[in-house]
Amino acid sequence: MLVMNIISRGYQIYRLLDHLLGGKVPAKRFHRNRSEASVREIEMHMSSQTQKPVIEIPRVRNISENDFQSQYVKRGLPVVLQGKAKDWKCVEDWSMPWLRENYGSDEVSIFDPLASSSSEVRYDVEVTDLSAVLDAIESGDNSKYSRFNRLLYDHPELVRDFDWEWLQRARSSWSSGKTYQVFIGGKGTRTSLHCAGEHNLFTQVEGRKHWHLIEPSADIWLDPPITRTPYFYSMFDPANADYTRYPGMKYAQVWECLLEPGDVLFNPPFWWHQVTNITPSIGVGFRWFDLLENIKINTVGTAMTLMSTNPPIWTAT
Repeated sequence: MLVMNIISRGYQIYRLLDHLLGGKVPAKRFHRNRSEASVREIEMHMSSQTQKPVIEIPRVRNISENDFQSQYVKRGLPVVLQGKAKDWKCVEDWSMPWLRENYGSDEVSIFDPLASSSSEVRYDVEVTDLSAVLDAIESGDNSKYSRFNRLLYDHPELVRDFDWEWLQRARSSWSSGKTYQVFIGGKGTRTSLHCAGEHNLFTQVEGRKHWHLIEPSADIWLDPPITRTPYFYSMFDPANADYTRYPGMKYAQVWECLLEPGDVLFNPPFWWHQVTNITPSIGVGFRWFDLLENIKINTVGTAMTLMSTNPPIWTAT
């Protein structure tokens, strides 16, 4: 275990050096060192471990705020708070027809930073309106998935449809940021595997959404490209695992859950996640940044986030 920890730390050091000092992306010298460290760790696991089955993210009901903090937030572990939001106004009132009637003319920016056909972060944006997104959902056109929708910023009164006081109490006194991001997509739309350095309480408002989560310790096996962005990604697909290209992922623990309306998922910082809409879906993430807890969970990931330049963290969505 000690040797594997040393190898993993070495990998992360080369990853950070590439992020800070690499010239051409990725810098060959640092990429080679990272690859060698990954191979050594895989060889050690091959001799001592078997492939791990996918396991369910814990689901709890009526957990106290203190227990939620001590058992999950402070430990950086995911959990589904089953039915936590079932009586919130957003779950009771929001729907696709409701969005169309009240906000159909709102401007919407469509972009997929991790299009499955590309191995690079994309910043291309299509500007349309919410009615066009809802039309696409009804027709089965998956090209218009509204990610990071600004509904709650353009209409701040809608924050009252959530238990916003409870959401904000989940933050520590030294946390920064109170970001609400709405996701509106049709059946089969998804966001590929990625992670970021924010805590996320994700409320499933309408429809059903499937999540795959992978622990931050899998960085060494997921081979995330160096792009100097605070948005880290991997081409590994946990729903269709390619163990030839990613042999170490046989030994990583993959978690999953299915969110129903009224469920709230705590997704800790730097946990890799891939998300698929099983039905037409509305979901809202409440995110914040906690430097001290981030350092405990993933020191190198935190440093890379703070030192990102493409774009800098303070300008990123």
